[in-house]
Amino acid sequence: MTKKLLLLLLLFRFSFLFACELPNHFAFNVQNSEEELLYWGCYDAENNGPHMVIWYLTSERTEGRGRANTTFTQQRDGGQLLQDLLEAGFQLPSHFDFTGSGFDRGHMAPNSHFNDTIENSRLTFFIGNIWPQTPSVNRSGEWYYHEQVVDPENAQEYGYIRIEVIVTEFTEKQIGRPENPISVPASFLRTAYSPDGSIIYQIIVINE
Repeated sequence: MTKKLLLLLLLFRFSFLFACELPNHFAFNVQNSEEELLYWGCYDAENNGPHMVIWYLTSERTEGRGRANTTFTQQRDGGQLLQDLLEAGFQLPSHFDFTGSGFDRGHMAPNSHFNDTIENSRLTFFIGNIWPQTPSVNRSGEWYYHEQVVDPENAQEYGYIRIEVIVTEFTEKQIGRPENPISVPASFLRTAYSPDGSIIYQIIVINE
């Protein structure tokens, strides 16, 4: 590993620890009706998407029972992020701000990691949990392969794994309404950890 890359990864680790202390960043978490914490993170109100999302994938959840048929809403966390943003003078995008953009509504904490119940699956359809992703990233390639194959295999091997996704850079592209644009990420850093905190893999995925 080069010295430059090592310093870059250390910077990302600092971001994981202090992301919501950055200006105009807001913590959020999503729980189900049994008050089980499903995923959590830090929302970047200036770029209109989650700076960071974290969750655990258990071996039990790799045996999914189906995907919820629903749209993305602002309320999957009970409306707390929406309220925090409004109080600070920001807005939360809507499902339809992505329509016709040419980009997918790309889950960070993916539906497939929570489809052990319909409720848990539905709760991943949260505006605070998505970024504009190209179809080639969201539906195939390295991101999709790790999400659909590598992560479930590791969860089965270890019993559970911790996954963290962070946006590392943005393009100059924006989608949505001019008064509340959504930035298009240029790349994501995806890291999976074993139960003892060791890194299982760490990849940077280019959003193209």
